[in-house]
Amino acid sequence: MRPIDLARLNEPYPEDSDPPVTGAMAALGMNLTYWTKLETGILADFEEQPPYGIGWWAPGPGTSRRILIADQLYCCATSVAGNMTEAALHWLEFLDASERDSARFVDAVKIENGQPTIDAPRDRSPFEQLGPEFIRIHQSGIIRALASALDCLAGVIIGVAALPTGILRADFARARTSLNRITGAASQGVGMQAQFAARLEANIVAAGPLGWLDWTLDFRNMLVHRGRRLEYGQFVPRKPDLYGADGRPVLRARCVTHLPRDPGRSDVEVLLDAPSWTLVLAEEGERTLKGLIDSTKALIETTAKDLLDLWQWRRNHPGSLSQPTEQWPNGRSTQSTGFNGYAPGTLEFAPGMVIVHPVAARRFSSAALDDPARPQWETFD
Repeated sequence: MRPIDLARLNEPYPEDSDPPVTGAMAALGMNLTYWTKLETGILADFEEQPPYGIGWWAPGPGTSRRILIADQLYCCATSVAGNMTEAALHWLEFLDASERDSARFVDAVKIENGQPTIDAPRDRSPFEQLGPEFIRIHQSGIIRALASALDCLAGVIIGVAALPTGILRADFARARTSLNRITGAASQGVGMQAQFAARLEANIVAAGPLGWLDWTLDFRNMLVHRGRRLEYGQFVPRKPDLYGADGRPVLRARCVTHLPRDPGRSDVEVLLDAPSWTLVLAEEGERTLKGLIDSTKALIETTAKDLLDLWQWRRNHPGSLSQPTEQWPNGRSTQSTGFNGYAPGTLEFAPGMVIVHPVAARRFSSAALDDPARPQWETFD
């Protein structure tokens, strides 16, 4: 991490007070005020006694599903903020790795016989040879974290808007599809769902330039599921300009990368369209990544405000929108992969006492997981 960023993150909290819960996120520039309120509001509706889960959902969608859906809803809510924190940390590390690697090429551009030439420096160590990989890992980390935040946002949308689709494996495209199937206003509850669907689409448009959301998800899918696309970059003059003793400017270069314009397409497909179709975005990759972080944050905050309104309306009108059983269609899972590790039994986990955060304790009680309540699971519908 760059010294300037380390210094900011190392600024001590006041000694006479507890650190603020969102202090670290604020230091990263990730203040999510409305999202924090939504998280708090969902947790506040957990019932630690019967009917368990989100109490005002009862009797639907059955006790076991009410517990499973409610807990997953809260997990998705907290994971949105967690993923945005990871994106912010990857961003800082990306800046450091980019500056460090680019500095090696400061003298790479030379003028010989009146023509510019490239004289790339020799890698002096494995660390220097891995310079581009440090950039890639944090670039990929930013996109992965943003896309994960969007998929977790989708889980919260499914839960809060009572959409009839699975919440455990939620993704943003599926949530939008479910919302876009809502037509008309067959009831006041359906009307509220339709109103939220329209607001979400407006929030997406307002958060960034045309196509930013689909590009982010396509790039994540390329990074995670497909072969990596070719990378393109260039050398540009490094600022500020420096002048030698003869008064002539000294050539100093800076490396910049460009991200693909269509990450959902293959290299061959886009090369076939060249030169009439640009292969890459006509801006520095650093600017693209920062824009995606800002757009995702903006979408999360504006959507959180709308979700808060919908959650409050549902709480005040609990019979208007029932929590669908389709959100957990097969009930409680008991499947296991059968994986027991690489050296099973070498370090047992059998604590005599466990210390948990108060939020985790509330989740466990709301899920009837404490010893006195656990036997009730055999009777839950």
